[in-house]
Amino acid sequence: MQSPYAIAVDLGATNSRVALVDQRGKIIKKLRRPTPREGARGTVITAALTEMIQKLMTTVPPDTHFQGIGISSIGPLDYKKGGPRNSPNIPFSFVPLVPPLKAQFSLPVLLLNDANAGVLAEHHFGAGKRIKNLVYVTLSTGIGGGAIVDGKLLFGRGGNAAEVGHLIVDTTYNLPCACAKGIGHWEAYASGRTIPRFFSEWTRAHKEKIEFNARDAETIFKKANEGNAMARAFLDELGRVNGRAVSDLIVAYDPELITFGGSVALHNSNVIIHGIKKYAEHYLARPAITITSLGEDITLLGAAAAVFQK
Repeated sequence: MQSPYAIAVDLGATNSRVALVDQRGKIIKKLRRPTPREGARGTVITAALTEMIQKLMTTVPPDTHFQGIGISSIGPLDYKKGGPRNSPNIPFSFVPLVPPLKAQFSLPVLLLNDANAGVLAEHHFGAGKRIKNLVYVTLSTGIGGGAIVDGKLLFGRGGNAAEVGHLIVDTTYNLPCACAKGIGHWEAYASGRTIPRFFSEWTRAHKEKIEFNARDAETIFKKANEGNAMARAFLDELGRVNGRAVSDLIVAYDPELITFGGSVALHNSNVIIHGIKKYAEHYLARPAITITSLGEDITLLGAAAAVFQK
Protein backbone atom coordinates (compact mmCIF):
# COMPACT_ATOMS: atom_id res chain seq x y z
CA MET A 1 0.00 0.00 0.00
CA GLN A 2 1.27 3.45 -0.90
CA SER A 3 2.42 5.56 2.04
CA PRO A 4 0.21 8.62 2.59
CA TYR A 5 1.35 12.11 1.76
CA ALA A 6 0.65 15.41 3.47
CA ILE A 7 -0.18 18.55 1.54
CA ALA A 8 1.76 21.31 3.29
CA VAL A 9 0.84 24.98 2.91
CA ASP A 10 2.99 27.90 4.00
CA LEU A 11 1.22 31.26 3.98
CA GLY A 12 3.84 33.96 4.37
CA ALA A 13 3.65 37.73 4.23
CA THR A 14 5.79 37.83 1.10
CA ASN A 15 5.39 34.42 -0.52
CA SER A 16 3.03 31.44 -0.34
CA ARG A 17 4.14 27.85 -0.93
CA VAL A 18 2.51 24.45 -1.13
CA ALA A 19 4.31 21.11 -1.10
CA LEU A 20 3.75 17.38 -1.18
CA VAL A 21 5.61 15.77 1.74
CA ASP A 22 6.11 12.14 2.69
CA GLN A 23 6.28 10.69 6.23
CA ARG A 24 10.07 10.93 6.34
CA GLY A 25 9.98 14.66 5.71
CA LYS A 26 11.00 14.44 2.07
CA ILE A 27 9.49 17.14 -0.12
CA ILE A 28 8.31 15.48 -3.32
CA LYS A 29 7.05 18.58 -5.13
CA LYS A 30 6.89 22.26 -4.23
CA LEU A 31 5.18 25.33 -5.72
CA ARG A 32 5.71 28.97 -4.83
CA ARG A 33 4.14 32.33 -5.72
CA PRO A 34 3.92 35.84 -4.21
CA THR A 35 1.19 36.20 -1.61
CA PRO A 36 -1.63 38.34 -3.07
CA ARG A 37 -1.80 41.78 -1.50
CA GLU A 38 -4.45 43.41 -3.66
CA GLY A 39 -8.17 42.77 -3.54
CA ALA A 40 -11.23 43.61 -1.52
CA ARG A 41 -10.98 40.65 0.87
CA GLY A 42 -8.62 38.01 2.15
CA THR A 43 -10.41 35.46 0.00
CA VAL A 44 -8.00 36.41 -2.79
CA ILE A 45 -5.35 34.55 -0.78
CA THR A 46 -7.69 31.61 -0.23
CA ALA A 47 -8.31 31.38 -3.97
CA ALA A 48 -4.60 31.52 -4.75
CA LEU A 49 -3.80 28.72 -2.29
CA THR A 50 -6.67 26.59 -3.61
CA GLU A 51 -5.34 26.96 -7.13
CA MET A 52 -1.82 26.00 -6.02
CA ILE A 53 -3.04 22.89 -4.19
CA GLN A 54 -5.09 21.82 -7.19
CA LYS A 55 -2.07 22.24 -9.43
CA LEU A 56 0.10 20.26 -7.02
CA MET A 57 -2.38 17.38 -6.89
CA THR A 58 -2.31 17.04 -10.68
CA THR A 59 1.42 16.23 -10.55
CA VAL A 60 0.85 12.83 -8.88
CA PRO A 61 -1.18 9.75 -9.91
CA PRO A 62 -4.95 10.06 -9.31
CA ASP A 63 -4.93 7.21 -6.77
CA THR A 64 -2.41 8.99 -4.50
CA HIS A 65 -3.51 8.97 -0.86
CA PHE A 66 -3.47 12.34 0.87
CA GLN A 67 -3.67 12.17 4.66
CA GLY A 68 -4.59 15.81 5.08
CA ILE A 69 -3.66 19.44 4.59
CA GLY A 70 -1.42 21.19 7.09
CA ILE A 71 -1.21 24.98 7.05
CA SER A 72 1.59 27.10 8.45
CA SER A 73 0.40 30.71 8.53
CA ILE A 74 1.47 34.11 9.66
CA GLY A 75 -0.42 35.18 12.75
CA PRO A 76 -2.15 35.98 14.93
CA LEU A 77 -4.67 33.25 14.16
CA ASP A 78 -8.37 32.96 14.82
CA TYR A 79 -8.67 29.21 15.32
CA LYS A 80 -12.46 29.29 15.66
CA LYS A 81 -12.84 30.87 12.22
CA GLY A 82 -9.78 29.10 10.80
CA GLY A 83 -7.39 31.74 9.52
CA PRO A 84 -5.15 34.74 10.29
CA ARG A 85 -6.94 37.78 11.69
CA ASN A 86 -5.59 41.34 11.86
CA SER A 87 -2.08 40.28 10.91
CA PRO A 88 0.26 43.29 10.77
CA ASN A 89 2.02 41.74 7.78
CA ILE A 90 -0.83 41.42 5.24
CA PRO A 91 -3.43 44.02 4.18
CA PHE A 92 -6.54 41.96 4.98
CA SER A 93 -8.43 41.80 8.27
CA PHE A 94 -9.12 38.07 7.88
CA VAL A 95 -8.14 35.24 5.53
CA PRO A 96 -10.46 32.19 5.64
CA LEU A 97 -8.42 29.01 5.33
CA VAL A 98 -9.69 25.93 7.16
CA PRO A 99 -13.42 25.83 6.20
CA PRO A 100 -13.01 26.56 2.46
CA LEU A 101 -10.06 24.19 2.00
CA LYS A 102 -11.83 21.43 3.92
CA ALA A 103 -14.92 21.89 1.75
CA GLN A 104 -12.95 22.05 -1.49
CA PHE A 105 -10.73 19.01 -0.97
CA SER A 106 -12.70 16.87 1.52
CA LEU A 107 -9.58 16.37 3.65
CA PRO A 108 -8.72 17.12 7.28
CA VAL A 109 -7.16 20.59 7.54
CA LEU A 110 -4.86 21.54 10.43
CA LEU A 111 -3.82 25.14 11.10
CA LEU A 112 -0.73 26.40 12.95
CA ASN A 113 1.04 29.71 13.04
CA ASP A 114 4.34 29.62 11.19
CA ALA A 115 6.57 29.55 14.25
CA ASN A 116 4.58 26.73 15.88
CA ALA A 117 4.96 24.86 12.62
CA GLY A 118 8.68 25.54 12.77
CA VAL A 119 9.16 24.14 16.26
CA LEU A 120 6.99 21.13 15.39
CA ALA A 121 9.20 20.45 12.34
CA GLU A 122 12.33 20.77 14.48
CA HIS A 123 10.88 18.30 16.98
CA HIS A 124 9.68 15.84 14.34
CA PHE A 125 12.34 16.03 11.62
CA GLY A 126 15.23 18.19 12.88
CA ALA A 127 17.68 18.83 15.70
CA GLY A 128 14.99 18.57 18.38
CA LYS A 129 13.97 14.95 17.73
CA ARG A 130 15.00 13.68 21.15
CA ILE A 131 14.60 16.97 23.03
CA LYS A 132 11.61 17.71 25.26
CA ASN A 133 12.15 21.43 25.71
CA LEU A 134 13.01 23.58 22.72
CA VAL A 135 12.20 26.92 21.14
CA TYR A 136 12.20 27.89 17.47
CA VAL A 137 12.36 31.53 16.35
CA THR A 138 11.83 32.85 12.86
CA LEU A 139 13.56 36.10 11.93
CA SER A 140 11.97 37.07 8.65
CA THR A 141 9.56 39.79 7.47
CA GLY A 142 8.27 39.55 11.04
CA ILE A 143 9.43 37.67 14.14
CA GLY A 144 7.62 34.71 15.67
CA GLY A 145 8.32 31.84 18.01
CA GLY A 146 7.16 28.37 18.91
CA ALA A 147 7.91 26.26 21.98
CA ILE A 148 7.86 22.58 22.88
CA VAL A 149 7.59 22.28 26.68
CA ASP A 150 7.92 18.89 28.34
CA GLY A 151 7.46 17.26 24.96
CA LYS A 152 4.23 19.09 24.08
CA LEU A 153 3.57 21.99 21.74
CA LEU A 154 2.78 25.07 23.80
CA PHE A 155 -0.50 26.28 22.36
CA GLY A 156 -1.97 28.80 24.79
CA ARG A 157 -5.55 29.88 25.44
CA GLY A 158 -6.26 30.94 21.86
CA GLY A 159 -3.49 29.08 20.09
CA ASN A 160 -1.15 32.07 19.94
CA ALA A 161 1.33 31.29 22.72
CA ALA A 162 4.99 32.24 22.18
CA GLU A 163 4.29 35.39 20.13
CA VAL A 164 7.86 36.32 21.01
CA GLY A 165 8.13 39.05 18.39
CA HIS A 166 6.24 41.24 20.84
CA LEU A 167 8.55 40.80 23.79
CA ILE A 168 9.76 44.21 24.97
CA VAL A 169 13.52 44.25 24.35
CA ASP A 170 14.44 47.94 24.37
CA THR A 171 13.69 51.16 26.24
CA THR A 172 16.35 53.33 24.58
CA TYR A 173 15.05 53.90 21.07
CA ASN A 174 11.38 53.12 21.84
CA LEU A 175 10.50 52.19 18.27
CA PRO A 176 6.78 51.57 17.64
CA CYS A 177 5.79 48.08 16.52
CA ALA A 178 3.74 47.40 13.39
CA CYS A 179 1.18 45.69 15.63
CA ALA A 180 0.26 49.21 16.82
CA LYS A 181 -0.03 47.89 20.37
CA GLY A 182 3.24 49.00 21.91
CA ILE A 183 6.83 50.18 21.63
CA GLY A 184 10.15 48.45 22.10
CA HIS A 185 8.94 45.12 20.70
CA TRP A 186 11.55 42.75 19.25
CA GLU A 187 9.83 42.78 15.86
CA ALA A 188 10.18 46.57 15.69
CA TYR A 189 13.96 46.22 15.67
CA ALA A 190 15.17 42.93 14.25
CA SER A 191 12.86 41.76 11.48
CA GLY A 192 13.84 42.05 7.84
CA ARG A 193 11.29 44.81 7.39
CA THR A 194 12.31 46.90 10.41
CA ILE A 195 16.11 46.62 10.53
CA PRO A 196 16.57 49.58 8.10
CA ARG A 197 14.36 51.79 10.30
CA PHE A 198 16.29 50.72 13.40
CA PHE A 199 19.53 51.54 11.56
CA SER A 200 18.24 55.02 10.71
CA GLU A 201 17.20 55.68 14.32
CA TRP A 202 20.51 54.31 15.64
CA THR A 203 22.56 56.61 13.39
CA ARG A 204 20.42 59.59 14.43
CA ALA A 205 20.75 58.81 18.14
CA HIS A 206 24.52 58.43 17.85
CA LYS A 207 24.84 61.46 15.55
CA GLU A 208 26.44 59.32 12.89
CA LYS A 209 26.55 60.44 9.28
CA ILE A 210 25.06 57.69 7.15
CA GLU A 211 27.72 56.45 4.75
CA PHE A 212 25.50 54.38 2.46
CA ASN A 213 21.89 53.93 1.41
CA ALA A 214 20.46 51.39 3.88
CA ARG A 215 17.43 50.69 1.69
CA ASP A 216 17.03 47.16 3.06
CA ALA A 217 18.45 44.83 5.68
CA GLU A 218 20.44 42.92 3.09
CA THR A 219 22.45 46.05 2.24
CA ILE A 220 23.42 46.61 5.88
CA PHE A 221 24.64 43.02 6.32
CA LYS A 222 26.50 43.24 3.01
CA LYS A 223 28.28 46.44 4.03
CA ALA A 224 29.28 44.88 7.34
CA ASN A 225 30.73 41.87 5.51
CA GLU A 226 32.72 44.30 3.34
CA GLY A 227 34.24 45.81 6.48
CA ASN A 228 32.19 48.99 6.85
CA ALA A 229 32.73 50.17 10.43
CA MET A 230 29.33 51.84 10.77
CA ALA A 231 27.46 48.76 9.61
CA ARG A 232 29.49 46.56 11.95
CA ALA A 233 28.82 48.83 14.93
CA PHE A 234 25.11 48.81 14.17
CA LEU A 235 25.01 45.01 13.88
CA ASP A 236 26.64 44.82 17.29
CA GLU A 237 23.73 46.88 18.62
CA LEU A 238 21.32 44.57 16.80
CA GLY A 239 23.09 41.68 18.53
CA ARG A 240 22.44 43.34 21.88
CA VAL A 241 18.72 43.54 21.11
CA ASN A 242 18.60 39.94 19.91
CA GLY A 243 20.56 38.83 22.97
CA ARG A 244 18.07 40.56 25.25
CA ALA A 245 15.21 38.74 23.54
CA VAL A 246 16.94 35.37 23.83
CA SER A 247 17.61 36.06 27.52
CA ASP A 248 13.84 36.40 27.91
CA LEU A 249 13.25 33.14 26.03
CA ILE A 250 15.66 31.29 28.30
CA VAL A 251 14.04 32.42 31.54
CA ALA A 252 10.53 31.94 30.14
CA TYR A 253 10.93 28.42 28.74
CA ASP A 254 14.20 27.02 30.16
CA PRO A 255 14.86 25.16 26.87
CA GLU A 256 17.63 22.74 26.00
CA LEU A 257 17.79 24.10 22.46
CA ILE A 258 16.90 27.32 20.62
CA THR A 259 17.03 27.25 16.83
CA PHE A 260 16.61 30.12 14.41
CA GLY A 261 15.19 30.22 10.91
CA GLY A 262 13.68 32.77 8.56
CA SER A 263 15.43 34.71 5.83
CA VAL A 264 17.31 37.13 8.11
CA ALA A 265 18.79 34.31 10.21
CA LEU A 266 19.41 31.88 7.36
CA HIS A 267 21.22 34.42 5.17
CA ASN A 268 23.26 35.99 7.99
CA SER A 269 23.73 33.07 10.35
CA ASN A 270 27.21 33.83 11.70
CA VAL A 271 26.42 37.46 12.54
CA ILE A 272 23.07 36.65 14.14
CA ILE A 273 24.30 33.78 16.30
CA HIS A 274 27.50 35.62 17.29
CA GLY A 275 25.54 38.64 18.53
CA ILE A 276 23.11 36.50 20.50
CA LYS A 277 25.84 34.48 22.18
CA LYS A 278 27.74 37.67 22.99
CA TYR A 279 24.84 39.40 24.72
CA ALA A 280 22.47 36.72 26.03
CA GLU A 281 22.50 36.65 29.82
CA HIS A 282 23.49 33.71 32.03
CA TYR A 283 20.86 33.86 34.74
CA LEU A 284 19.93 30.29 33.81
CA ALA A 285 22.15 27.77 32.04
CA ARG A 286 22.43 28.78 28.41
CA PRO A 287 20.92 26.24 25.99
CA ALA A 288 22.39 25.25 22.66
CA ILE A 289 21.70 28.10 20.20
CA THR A 290 21.95 27.45 16.49
CA ILE A 291 20.50 27.92 13.02
CA THR A 292 17.99 25.27 11.99
CA SER A 293 19.27 22.57 9.64
CA LEU A 294 15.85 22.42 7.94
CA GLY A 295 16.39 25.68 6.06
CA GLU A 296 13.59 27.66 4.46
CA ASP A 297 11.39 24.56 4.23
CA ILE A 298 11.00 24.25 8.00
CA THR A 299 7.46 25.70 8.02
CA LEU A 300 6.33 23.38 5.23
CA LEU A 301 7.77 20.42 7.13
CA GLY A 302 6.02 21.57 10.28
CA ALA A 303 2.70 21.75 8.46
CA ALA A 304 3.29 18.20 7.25
CA ALA A 305 4.27 17.04 10.74
CA ALA A 306 0.96 18.41 12.04
CA VAL A 307 -0.88 16.18 9.56
CA PHE A 308 1.12 13.06 10.41
CA GLN A 309 0.91 13.63 14.16
CA LYS A 310 -2.74 14.72 13.99
